[in-house]
Amino acid sequence: MSSHKTKLIDGAFSVEDAKSVLLEMLSYKISHHQKKKHSNEERFGADLDHSEKRIAELSTERQDLNAWFDNISKDAKVRIIGNIEIVQE
Repeated sequence: MSSHKTKLIDGAFSVEDAKSVLLEMLSYKISHHQKKKHSNEERFGADLDHSEKRIAELSTERQDLNAWFDNISKDAKVRIIGNIEIVQE
């Protein structure tokens, strides 16, 4: 089985920058699943349950992340460490 690791994010950010980066990533993923859902509805007349489920999960994650950022000092520094591991199935 083949795999690959990528260091996506590794750094210290202001609260504003960290929030912006992470919320943009979540918004992109939500948009991706919305487009995929719409495409499947147009092409096949059916939706993928997976896309609906992921949209809901990512939306909840976005709300939780917003709440977390709202509860920390605006002057704080935030370290983001985001590693991606890709595994061929």
